[in-house]
Amino acid sequence: MSVRYAGFWIRLIADIIDSLVLTALSWLLEYILLGMVYGVWALYMKMHAQLAPPFSDAFNPFYLQIVNVGLYFCLAFPYYVWGHFYWGTTLGKRPFNIYVVSADTLGPITIKQSMVRFFSYLISYLPFCAGFLMAAIHPKKQGLHELVAGTVSVNRSSFREV
Repeated sequence: MSVRYAGFWIRLIADIIDSLVLTALSWLLEYILLGMVYGVWALYMKMHAQLAPPFSDAFNPFYLQIVNVGLYFCLAFPYYVWGHFYWGTTLGKRPFNIYVVSADTLGPITIKQSMVRFFSYLISYLPFCAGFLMAAIHPKKQGLHELVAGTVSVNRSSFREV
């Protein structure tokens, strides 16, 4: 059986799509939550005969970033872990027919592999995304997070036993 590993550049495009999806969802969720908090606060201020500042001035930008990072993580964890475990792919990888499989068996990955892969993204980002850049030169096009988790990204159209 011949296996075609998913290359660095196509996976980068897929990752950009995944990041855009997660960023849009986290911003939407953040503004819904902040809108509810602001609404309650403005109502409280009005009941005490005070004016609430405009929505754009009501929250400290530093804390907004912390909230956004927390929401992004809370969305990214199930998105990547469940996506790779249950479907073998994500919304960004699917159009390119890229699937994450076990490096040993080329079969579906376990939930443990999926979680290890997710948390290993952190070491792939350090320093300067070097762990991701490894995929450009590795024979099986594996990044550091994939080596740690025992997974590999393949083009599923190249074989049918996955």
